[in-house]
Formats: sequence, structure tokens, C-alpha cells
Amino acid sequence: MWKRISTFLLGGLHLMGCATFEAGAPKGQVDVIAHRGGSAYRPENTLAAFRNAIALKAHWFELDCTLTKDGEVVVIHDDTLARTTGGVPGEVKDYTLAEMKRYDVGSWFGPEYGAERFPSLGESLDLAKGKIGVYIEIKNSDDDSKLTGGILADFKDAPRLFPEHGDEILKRIEASGSRNLELARKVIALVRERKMEKQIVIQSFSAIVCAVALIEAPELRTELLASSSEKDPQQWGRFVAWLRLLDPHGFNPNKNDVTEALVRDLHAQGKTIAPWTVNEPADMARLARWGVDSLITDKPDVALGVTR
Repeated sequence: MWKRISTFLLGGLHLMGCATFEAGAPKGQVDVIAHRGGSAYRPENTLAAFRNAIALKAHWFELDCTLTKDGEVVVIHDDTLARTTGGVPGEVKDYTLAEMKRYDVGSWFGPEYGAERFPSLGESLDLAKGKIGVYIEIKNSDDDSKLTGGILADFKDAPRLFPEHGDEILKRIEASGSRNLELARKVIALVRERKMEKQIVIQSFSAIVCAVALIEAPELRTELLASSSEKDPQQWGRFVAWLRLLDPHGFNPNKNDVTEALVRDLHAQGKTIAPWTVNEPADMARLARWGVDSLITDKPDVALGVTR
């Protein structure tokens, strides 16, 4: 898998013998990504989970983020607070970050985690810097179906969107008022402020998020999440179309959508593949045998044992 070498250490420190941090697995090994920090062992998307991912020697931890009412980037998977707070009502977009931090997000998992609060993306990156890579899943935070449908229709015969159509696509996104534009830009800014570009991967189900990252932050690695749907038989086809048009660095489907042929095809295109969420050892072994680059898993220790 493509390796990311961080450049945040100063040359003077290097001369003193400090090694630079390398995110990712040693060459020839499958990268293990701790899903939501490794949610089999700690409350998901918390600093406790991220610390544990480091302790387990995962190569990366993955987190989910979205925007609060006051425009802060908060780490949470759902659009609502209820599931991980013991029933607090309402949507994330209706709370400020300070208001969200009033709530315990660990006790549902175990009483010893009662002090855990929703972390900001900035806090999570600060914890990871120089220690572990971070997959930032930027949640699809707006209904962009009209926008994306129009782009797919207008560019159905184009081999790809970028760089030829980058300016036009960005103007369309800006004109739409999509909240995904603000979210993607704020995530990029937080990464750049910390000079962590080589330690980060951006991933999203949102074609708009991926487009913004590819246009405005070419120094960042961007990967498209994907899945099929029984309720929407056309969904997989749309993701494949976006894979062609966006030309991201990687394509990360649900584990049930992965075939050996898909892995070969993606590699032939120069792209990586990181299936999710792979928790059974037999699935880990099969996917590793097929040559996937990474495994996104709630059990990073198990994946490390299977793939080494």
C-alpha cells in the first residue's frame, strides 16, 4: 500500500537521531485500520478508543466527523446524539460543540468510560500526531442528490472530471450551498494547521466531499467509500461511475461487495482497496489472500494476528 511519511519533524531533530514517523504497515503487510478506534473494545469514536488503537499497534484508526451548529468539526458517526448518549434527543446540527460536550458518550459501553465526551476532530488529530495514521471519514452531511445527479448526467461520457472540469465542478458545488463543502474545507484546514497531510487519508461516501478534497487538497490522499443496496439496485452503479469520474486514490467497499476480480481490477487502475467492516478471521484471511491493501475492522488486534 502507498506509504505516507510525515514531514513534521524538523531537520535539526532528524540530525539528532529522531526517526520520522511512518504511517501504515511495513512493506508487504496489509494495513490494519481500527474502525471508530476499534469499537469492539472501547466506546466508538472516543479518545479512549483512539488511545487503545495506538496501544494495540493498529496502523491507523478511523473516525467519523460532521459539523455542529456552530460550525465545529465533531467526531461522531450518527446524525443524532441518542445512540451513544443514553437517549439525548436531537440532531448534531442543532447542538454547539460545547453543548455536545456536556454528555457522557462512554457509559453505554461500560461505566469505567463515563468521563468520555464527544471529541473534536482537532483533539483527535492532536492525539494521533506522530503516533498513528488517521482515516477521516467525512460524513455525508447534506442531501446532494440533485447536484450529484446533474453532474453524473452532464458528464456521463467524460473519462474523468479532473483536472479538465475542476473549476466548473467546484462552482456548481459552491452554488448549491451544500453543507458538505463547508465540512470538507474545515477538515482540510484542521489537517493543514497541524502539518499532518502525510499522516491522513480522507474518505467519504459523498462524491461532493471527495470532489472538494481532490480539487482543493491534492496533497491529501482521498478514497471513495461504497456499498451496494438491495433497496436501491442502482446504488453500486453510481459508485462505480463516481470512481471513474473522480479518479480517487482508493475505493473502499463493504466487505460483502468485494470479489477477487474487483481487487485485481482496482490494482490494475492503480488504486487501493480497503474493505469494511471486517471482523471475522476467516474473512480477514480471505481478503488478505485476494490482495486487499487494508482492512477496516473493529478488532485490529485480530486482524494484525491474521495478516502478519
